[in-house]
Amino acid sequence: MSGGTACRDRRVHRPAWRVLVRRANYSAFNGYHRTPSDYSELCCRTCGAVWRTKAAYVDTVPDAEDGDYA
Repeated sequence: MSGGTACRDRRVHRPAWRVLVRRANYSAFNGYHRTPSDYSELCCRTCGAVWRTKAAYVDTVPDAEDGDYA
C-alpha cells in the first residue's frame, strides 16, 4: 500500500471497490494535470476508504463512475 487508509474488510467489501485514478496522479506540483504513475487511487463504496497502490489487483477492479464516491 502506498498511501491512505486501505479498506479493512477486503473479503466482504472488494466488490464495492472502484478505481478513481488508474496509473496516474494529479498534483499541485504539475498544475493538477494528469501525470503517469505506477500507482492508482482506489475507493471502497462501502466503508469510504481511499488509498493508492501499485498492486496487481488493480487490473481487476472496475473504474469509478459518476456517483461512486462523493
